[in-house]
Amino acid sequence: GFGEPYHLPNATAYCETCASIGYIFFNYRLFLMHGQAKYYDVLERILYNAMLSGVSLSGDRFFYPNVLESDGRHQRSEWFGCACCPSNICRFIPSVPGYVYASDDQGIFVNLYMSNEGSVPLGRDTVKLVQTGDYPWDGRISIKVFPEREKSFVLRLRIPGWAQNTAVDGDLYRFTDVLAPSWKLQVNASGAEFRMENGYACIERTWEPGDSVILDLPMPVRMLVADERVKSDSGMVAIQRGPLVFAAEWADNEDGRVLNVFLDDWHAAAVTDFEPGLLGGTQTISLKGKAERSYSEEGFILQMPADIKMIPYHLWNNRGPGEMRVWIPVINM
Repeated sequence: GFGEPYHLPNATAYCETCASIGYIFFNYRLFLMHGQAKYYDVLERILYNAMLSGVSLSGDRFFYPNVLESDGRHQRSEWFGCACCPSNICRFIPSVPGYVYASDDQGIFVNLYMSNEGSVPLGRDTVKLVQTGDYPWDGRISIKVFPEREKSFVLRLRIPGWAQNTAVDGDLYRFTDVLAPSWKLQVNASGAEFRMENGYACIERTWEPGDSVILDLPMPVRMLVADERVKSDSGMVAIQRGPLVFAAEWADNEDGRVLNVFLDDWHAAAVTDFEPGLLGGTQTISLKGKAERSYSEEGFILQMPADIKMIPYHLWNNRGPGEMRVWIPVINM
């Protein structure tokens, strides 16, 4: 679906699942050409948000478009007359392991963070990497390096843009605050010597089997605003933690409503917690805001204090249709 520049409606967003997968392919190829982390920043954002929203937790229901706001009329379907999205998801998800690592003549790129064991070709040798962690819920990642023998090479760890005050490369979205970078890197439990290059922390050394790398990426709750030319998002914020964008959904909020909620300002305090019994286990974010509620038949509206609870966007519509919104209005911007 095409529109005028900066025309990004929320309730009627096209945001096709297949287009999300195609954009992953495109950014992956840009990375292979240029070796820059910014392309993987976009890839990761799509992977954990837009693409993943296209399939239900049960794995058998699908979205064709992925809207950012719903009045309850949107629901995943078992199938479509044009069935490109289900088949694209079925072939793409098994390919995800191939996007975690890459290599060139100088060394290895660690592009995605997830628990795994991988063997990466490097020259005539193979380097085994064992990665553990609870990403995207937690930003502490452990990587053990097992070259076949002592070997000198560069290990490049992608430092996501969201950990460096960059929501997305470019000026379309930005965070409402600027935080001092607080990510940390260790090798064998000691401070690591590294250089930053194209968005990667590059550790160049002679690696021995069993060497350990710890990358700690703090995940504070952040608020995003859009370019002022995006009229649909004017006076609104989106909520992000780590690589995940969050949404308020009917099932977690009072009276099953979220289209009537708003924040007083964009500095609202947020509380985040991991709830193992919710939607298979997920991080949630809670905010203090207000809700507009009818007071009488004459149409008086009261603004009442409200607790706003949010879940990762990709998990919405797994408990039946109802109201949902990603962009939350703010009274005092």
